[in-house]
Amino acid sequence: MSRIVLTLVLCLAVAVLADFPDDPKPCKYGDTECFVKFCNRLMTEKATEGDDSLNLIQLDPLVVDKMVLKQGANGSPVNIDLTFTNNKLYGNKDLRFKKMRGFGKEIATKHEMVMTSKVFSLVGEYAIKGQVLVLPISGSGYSNMTLMGSDVKISFTGKPVEKNGEIYMEAIDLKYTVKPKDQHYYFSNLFNGDKTLGDTMNTFLNENSAAIFSETKESIEKAFSAIYEPLMTRVFSKYPYAKYFAAEESR
Repeated sequence: MSRIVLTLVLCLAVAVLADFPDDPKPCKYGDTECFVKFCNRLMTEKATEGDDSLNLIQLDPLVVDKMVLKQGANGSPVNIDLTFTNNKLYGNKDLRFKKMRGFGKEIATKHEMVMTSKVFSLVGEYAIKGQVLVLPISGSGYSNMTLMGSDVKISFTGKPVEKNGEIYMEAIDLKYTVKPKDQHYYFSNLFNGDKTLGDTMNTFLNENSAAIFSETKESIEKAFSAIYEPLMTRVFSKYPYAKYFAAEESR
């Protein structure tokens, strides 16, 4: 899901002092309850169009140029080489933030976001080869991988970076985790277009979707983490870190 967590990037653009409207008001350092409300409003209003003033691209649908999942080895229940190209990710507009941690004055600490998603659907071209549980699988064509009712958590460490006398934040060691309640898979043109084998395999994948996701979960999360980390940094490269927050009143 190539540039997908700009969905979180979006949320972290909390209160940039730019041409962004003054409603809602910018949040103060560490006011995570305010951040949650602000981010959910941004998702509702900006996910389908983006916002150049915040370095935000269109999030729904989100263009995913390429994502590669390499899972398992000989003897593993799931041993596949799966590449998604020219895909689009649908569902970010319905992503909702529940909790956040960090985002105070200290940059070099752990920051965390907890979210829920109704549906994430990655749709587009694919190519696969390998083995799923006890069956071989191969093919290329159109695919739809959907995760339903997901709990999502993104955490990263902030890295202070000085540019032109100002301090910016980079996101490093980003970790993405996802726990869906259900999942659905569809791959067209499996086994060189053999409809009987293809239909049988798609049925098999969905009847065993929980076990398959459990086996591929680590690879999926690593792929998402690699996508989201530079996108998080992209938003924070727009302005110095302090400008994302409401100015503190002088005593």
